[in-house]
Amino acid sequence: MLMVICNRKTGVGVGVFSQPVRGLYCLRCSSRKVVRGSLGEAARFYPVRGVVRALMGKPVFLAEPESRACLECGLPWSEVDPVALRRNLRDYGISPHSTGVMQIVNGAPE
Repeated sequence: MLMVICNRKTGVGVGVFSQPVRGLYCLRCSSRKVVRGSLGEAARFYPVRGVVRALMGKPVFLAEPESRACLECGLPWSEVDPVALRRNLRDYGISPHSTGVMQIVNGAPE
């Protein structure tokens, strides 16, 4: 859940959060109405894995404490360090149905 500070009466962002983030657009709907916020305690990304690997796997921490959300469609997003993500997938694997992803992680040509 993305936390954005809003005015209770108007529902509009307050201070820094009321200004769209320059140069960013929504990855889903291409809207330029993107605001900054925080995912709060959810500062980790857990790749989807099989049951056994899920028990052994570890999360990848978010690269920045600040996240983004679209005011039009509600999509929240953040980013992880791609090197840490690839290392995590090599070490702990991924869902058995993601063979193509693992080939890319292991350096095989697309």
